[in-house]
Amino acid sequence: MNFVHQYQSLSVTKKAAIWYTLCNIMQKGVSFIVIPIFVRLLTIDEYGNYVTFLAWKDIIIIFATLNLYCGVFTKALVDFEDDRDRYTSSMQSLGTVITIILFLIYYPFHVFWEEVFDMKHITMLLLFVYYITTPALSFWLVRQRVEYRYVKMVFITVVTSIITPVCSIMLFLLTDLRDVAIILGFLFSQIVFGILFYVHHYIKGRCFYDRYYWRFALKYNIPLIPHYLSIIVLGQVDRIMIKDLSSSAKAGIYTLAYQVSQAMTVLTSAINASFVPWFYERLKNKEYSAIIPITDRLCLFVWLAVFFVMIISPEIICVLGTEDYKEAIYIMPVTAIGVYLTFCYSFFSNIEFYYNATKFVMWASLSVGIIKILLNYFAIPRFGYLSAGYTDMICYILFTLSHYLFMQKVLKDNNIVEPIFNVKFIFMSIVMIVSVMFLSLFMYNYPVLRYGLIIFLFAGSIKYKTHIVKLFKIK
Repeated sequence: MNFVHQYQSLSVTKKAAIWYTLCNIMQKGVSFIVIPIFVRLLTIDEYGNYVTFLAWKDIIIIFATLNLYCGVFTKALVDFEDDRDRYTSSMQSLGTVITIILFLIYYPFHVFWEEVFDMKHITMLLLFVYYITTPALSFWLVRQRVEYRYVKMVFITVVTSIITPVCSIMLFLLTDLRDVAIILGFLFSQIVFGILFYVHHYIKGRCFYDRYYWRFALKYNIPLIPHYLSIIVLGQVDRIMIKDLSSSAKAGIYTLAYQVSQAMTVLTSAINASFVPWFYERLKNKEYSAIIPITDRLCLFVWLAVFFVMIISPEIICVLGTEDYKEAIYIMPVTAIGVYLTFCYSFFSNIEFYYNATKFVMWASLSVGIIKILLNYFAIPRFGYLSAGYTDMICYILFTLSHYLFMQKVLKDNNIVEPIFNVKFIFMSIVMIVSVMFLSLFMYNYPVLRYGLIIFLFAGSIKYKTHIVKLFKIK
């Protein structure tokens, strides 16, 4: 009852933040549960084809929609607060026009593009319908967040997260299409939901074209395309290049390890959702000394979580995968480092975003994305597909260093000389997590030693749980 009373006394902003975090956890949770199901339904090659499709989907959508439902849409909902319906429907039209233009480029040479993407003709056609309709759902979800209408947002997000894999599994069981059934089930369900909101926006907005809104969106988003593309490249290009330079089966093994590691972003996202508003408030009030102890504690907490995942990787892969995916245990600790490095460089990039130095974010993303492709092209044929994890780690280290240097420039430009982060602690923790990664790989051959360490850590966390909670509490 006390908990309910405390919840009811919260402001709508804090209630929304809580539900957004829970919604993200539920959404990632469903995706995580689906992994072992798909792994067991599909052969290792078919699973590799499926995850490669997802990677291409995320890359092509940047060109097909310009990510109009991302940063520019949130900003516009604030700037054009009194005309949100018209703005939304006009953005929907702009996205539709861009997708149609890309389709006209694709279709005369569709055989060539289908070979490049390794997709069937029907899949490519449905993919373009997906690019037209699905952004409508994204527009709606963003607007619910801005207007703090979290109940509807959570409901729709959970429903779509459940129905999409169910539709794929049903189509798989009712047909003999195999991996194509999983792909088509995903596209069908997403298109149906998208159409509903596509029609909804036009009914409310009744605006197809607004010259000012279109120019505003294009001017804002086009310069960010390299950034959006580079972020996707860092996360998705591995599976594409592994499939092309090695095999679909190896792409499936690598992706399983990567997806399991990325499940930890539920934790880091929840931390950031609470930390960033607090962090910006300290920057605004110039309370820099209060930031260092908190960021140190958060780094230590995430560091320990990543380390724990590293040492239990064999058990995680055993539960989620099959014997065919056993090799994934040797890449999972490496991909897990990317989660920790992403958490660390977000501290630096938050400074850049706070002082509107987004051009630095773009240059860091673009340069590291190019390096990633070059390293993979050199390493995968020579050292095997597992080397993609190490190139990934190298690129995330470079990404972190780049953001640190850019942050230093931003602070200098804003005449801030007082230290905001314990940089020595952060970079030392990175050195330590890399060292622990190699230790984890070594201990896989000595299960008694590894289980002893797990029991020791678990017993220690139980014994000192009060001190641990107190240590990581942000006041």
